[in-house]
Amino acid sequence: MTKEELQKVPFHMVAHISTDKMYFLTYSSEDGLLGYCDRIPRLKHGQYGKTRRHWRIGGKVYKSDEKFYEALAKWGGGEQ
Repeated sequence: MTKEELQKVPFHMVAHISTDKMYFLTYSSEDGLLGYCDRIPRLKHGQYGKTRRHWRIGGKVYKSDEKFYEALAKWGGGEQ
């Protein structure tokens, strides 16, 4: 699967969790094979830090975009 094909995949929110130190937003594709989680650190005075995105293909998590896109190209869109 290419980046362009990924952009056409509809994702929906599965969960959001807020703790005193972190905010999590989790999304999944309709078939449940792809997903991502945005992790946003909470800083002092109501400010937020840099968002980090972790991707998922099947049950495997990728913590960098580079590794995720490499795996996505090999995956091709079928079941894993």
